[in-house]
Amino acid sequence: MADLEPIERPDGRTYRPRKIVAWSWEDDTVHGWSAGAVVLGTHDVDRARVLADSSIKAWFGSELSAVEPEVGWYRLGYEYGEQIWAVDERRGRAGVWFTAKEVVEPG
Repeated sequence: MADLEPIERPDGRTYRPRKIVAWSWEDDTVHGWSAGAVVLGTHDVDRARVLADSSIKAWFGSELSAVEPEVGWYRLGYEYGEQIWAVDERRGRAGVWFTAKEVVEPG
């Protein structure tokens, strides 16, 4: 893989990604189920969408696509003994958060 571009954190420090990876996430609450992918190592939405879309299709079903990208700083953490994805501009990794949804073509 080619060298990845450094990304500046909000506090001015430089983040140097080593690789781009996708992780799945799921949220099963009383309000319903949602899922998706977070792609770490980039803030490039187009580049991340390619990996997120193929990962979501493999993990959750071929009818779903990666939508609603949210660029940010993410890390896995724990809350009440459960693993959670936390937004953390200081220690998180550069990433793009996607939700898995069925995309209906117009027409």
